[in-house]
Amino acid sequence: MKRFLLLPALLFLFGGAFAQTYTHPTLGVQSTYLGSCLVSTCSGTYFDNGGSAGAYAPNVNSIYRTFCPNTAGMCMRATFTSFAMNDTYFLCNGPNSCCDYLQILNGPAQNSPALYNNCLSSPGTITASNPSGCLTFRFISDGSVQQAGWAATLSCVPCAGGPSGTTNSDCSSATPICSNTALNDASVGPGINAEGCSGCNTSEVYTNWYRVQVATSGTLAFTIDPNMNTDDFDPVVYGPNVTCGALGAPVRCSYAASSGNGNTGLGNAAVDNSEDVYGDQWVSPINATAGQVYYILINGWSATSGSNGFNLSFTGTATLNCSVLPAEFLAFEGSYSNGMNDIYFATDGEFGVKSFTLEKLDGQNNWQAMNTFAANGNNSMYFFTDAKPYPGSNRYRIRMEEQNGNVNWSHEIEVVAPIQHTFSVFPNPASTHLEVELFDVKGIRDQITIVDAMGKVHYQSNVDVPAGLTIYHAINLGDFAKGIYFVKMGNESKSFVKE
Repeated sequence: MKRFLLLPALLFLFGGAFAQTYTHPTLGVQSTYLGSCLVSTCSGTYFDNGGSAGAYAPNVNSIYRTFCPNTAGMCMRATFTSFAMNDTYFLCNGPNSCCDYLQILNGPAQNSPALYNNCLSSPGTITASNPSGCLTFRFISDGSVQQAGWAATLSCVPCAGGPSGTTNSDCSSATPICSNTALNDASVGPGINAEGCSGCNTSEVYTNWYRVQVATSGTLAFTIDPNMNTDDFDPVVYGPNVTCGALGAPVRCSYAASSGNGNTGLGNAAVDNSEDVYGDQWVSPINATAGQVYYILINGWSATSGSNGFNLSFTGTATLNCSVLPAEFLAFEGSYSNGMNDIYFATDGEFGVKSFTLEKLDGQNNWQAMNTFAANGNNSMYFFTDAKPYPGSNRYRIRMEEQNGNVNWSHEIEVVAPIQHTFSVFPNPASTHLEVELFDVKGIRDQITIVDAMGKVHYQSNVDVPAGLTIYHAINLGDFAKGIYFVKMGNESKSFVKE
């Protein structure tokens, strides 16, 4: 059954989550039973809506929320530390004549199998045992008596059948679409990352993510055909040219209830970009331009939709090709520390990428390879230390080579190292004159300053040093009194004695 509420008009309530404390929502989102976005976590404390001290609310109409593990190979566990809900009456319709009761479901859907469905005694410890590793909590109360409710500690435990973290249930492992050929897919759950909960995409249940690049401009349209017509799937599209870490609001989204043969998607003469639970299951195609990248999320809401799966076929005029899908750079940064430049970059979606080469601009404006990294997978982090930075500006970029031989470059970054010129003074001690020997790899224009021990300036002169050359600068010391002096240039200082 789709997520309709029996009550005619309900408004939002945002299920609070602050400092790993979660409360149960009392109202559904967009006229549904769903109370709030799913949470990916392996820790926290979960209360009824009254929190740690108050009673739960009356007339909560089967509102639910879901918790899933944020680590591969784990399953959610809820350990109830308090439970007070023993409100029964022979005319109440709940289990054991409960008027108020809690259901704990083994999975991410509102109709997943029940592990607990009662009010008479505490659930104790409940552990998920499904491929998603998720637990769903659904609460029902009437208007008569409200009690203290519950408090539960959330944690994760290893489980053989838990999520792998490598399927396309997560955006970071999105399947690249390499052509307009139809495909068949299924899902084990929402993955280990809660993502994409914005716009009319109110949460995730059984999700499959796809990444497409438009090869030739045209309309991006597709049909989702459930393998079982009664299953409820929703299409969601993000883009263009977004990343999994910053998807933003979807540009197309249907949250409509399943009806007829269950088909849904972009097309079918639809003109709306988004629709809620009362929509007709179709939203408008996208006028896509060659080179644009989109993420497609197919979200199954039925308890069995994950295992039953669907067929996805592309019906628009745009053609798709994944062979030119370069990795996206989530971060490319550098910093100076202790005489060295530390370089860091992170990628998203290394589909078909062979290697990354960090390049540095030399003193003759040529890019030189510093280090080559083999691509690690879907999304990775890379580090390198430049032990010999140039004084001042250092520019870096990343050369990305794909398996098919295509080459792309990242944007450039600049890391500034303190200017420490190479210079020396002689003779030392000196009597009549002083020679300053200067050298700089990139060439400099700076000022030589001589001060005494009290900081008084006795000499100043501008100097130009061509790149890669050594020059000598002579200073007459005839007017200098005997004593200790300091030659300063840039961030360096050298001392000498005037005899």
